[in-house]
Amino acid sequence: MLIVLMDDDGQQKRKDPYITEHHCTNTVVFMLSTAAVIFMAGLVFAQRAFFKKGTVLRSWRGKTDVEDEDESPISVASHVDSMKVCYWGTFEREYPRNTVLISGLRQNGIEVIECHFALWKQSFRYNKLALLSGFGNKLRFLGRALLAYPILIYRYLLLREHDAVIVGYWGHIDVFFLAVFAKLRRKPIIFDAFFSLYDTAISDWGLAPKNSLIARLCYFVDWSACRLATVVLVDTEAQGNYFCQEFGLAKEKVRWVYMGADDAVFAPCREVSCPAPLRVVYVGNYVPLHGVPIILQAAQLLHREDVEFWLIGENHREDSVLDNLLSNANPQRVKFYPWMSPQDLRTRIAEADICLGVFGISGKAKRVIPGKAFLALAMGKPLITGDSLAARELLEDGENAILCEMGRPQALADAILRLKRDSLLRQCIGNEGRKLFENRCSPKFLGLHLAHLIQETRNRKGPEGP
Repeated sequence: MLIVLMDDDGQQKRKDPYITEHHCTNTVVFMLSTAAVIFMAGLVFAQRAFFKKGTVLRSWRGKTDVEDEDESPISVASHVDSMKVCYWGTFEREYPRNTVLISGLRQNGIEVIECHFALWKQSFRYNKLALLSGFGNKLRFLGRALLAYPILIYRYLLLREHDAVIVGYWGHIDVFFLAVFAKLRRKPIIFDAFFSLYDTAISDWGLAPKNSLIARLCYFVDWSACRLATVVLVDTEAQGNYFCQEFGLAKEKVRWVYMGADDAVFAPCREVSCPAPLRVVYVGNYVPLHGVPIILQAAQLLHREDVEFWLIGENHREDSVLDNLLSNANPQRVKFYPWMSPQDLRTRIAEADICLGVFGISGKAKRVIPGKAFLALAMGKPLITGDSLAARELLEDGENAILCEMGRPQALADAILRLKRDSLLRQCIGNEGRKLFENRCSPKFLGLHLAHLIQETRNRKGPEGP
């Protein structure tokens, strides 16, 4: 199966192959097996490099036991601005979750030391499973991974004094390589899990049965990574509750920080008066939780209305229902665009009248507030998204967003018509959404929240348990 994307002029852009279920399973098994081999190699390399440098030994463990006993309690407020944090791993710098947290910490005067190796040369927008298709690509990935972790461990051993280590997203495998060295240096590990591998690959994507080997491997990685970390970071309270229940974690170990958006790029633009139609924009890939079929079905229901849908992103999974909807979409009313630069994306959102969130019916869909929702809030655009437990944590229906029943195309169509017929309501919701972003979702606010969490973790006695 092939999906055809168009460029800004509506012309055919390129064709991307779907990734089959069999390929997904093989790739996940390959990545997990690779991690096990590299872990042993990394330990040997790092230990040899470390013990050659006797002068490092004193700084490796941080402060002495005597210094710890004499130290008086530290208040969060007085020491946040002098904090030093190591942001460690193969995380993708361009991914919004990482850029927001790093920027937010730095905006609060916290020194962020990046100990990073770019395992993936391509942008985070590229499909990782497609990049690992074929024996040659797998071999090249293995070579980079064999190089990445020994280098990361060696750099960490020589790293100057710091207060905590944050394992950036995506870092489920990274935690296994860092854990022993962070614990020897007596530094808390803040693992930004962000999502569960098991929940995503098995429950949401349905790549394998729940009792299959691949499902058990994904569950084991989630379960083990969470226990190796001092604190597990997720994006919503609902997601935190899922982690506690599914993996048996204590509530004080799982904390949440909203995803936010980069307000250096995504900020309100001066309104430009544009003629009809009403422009509705969706930004994201086509995985089940986002509910793209619901959006396309809503577009069909509104085919007589003067409404135009822009779908920005790409599809890499085979789905007969989605494929049929994509093939039958009215090209005059539904336009597809590939991923674009943040600056171009900002321009496209600025030209839109309404932004869409998630509408899927999976358990994960009900526990997340997607990045696209924060883009809408940051730019002061009216947001329509599914009415879920996670959405209710932050959003208020009719005040700073429109919440509609998830999984129902008619509910989404009705919400779009409501905003289409009431321009004042669109403006009010957009303005209130921007206020909400400034007060609770900006990088600076989220960075301060994370800094307080780190300081609280440092001051807490015995944080290693589950």
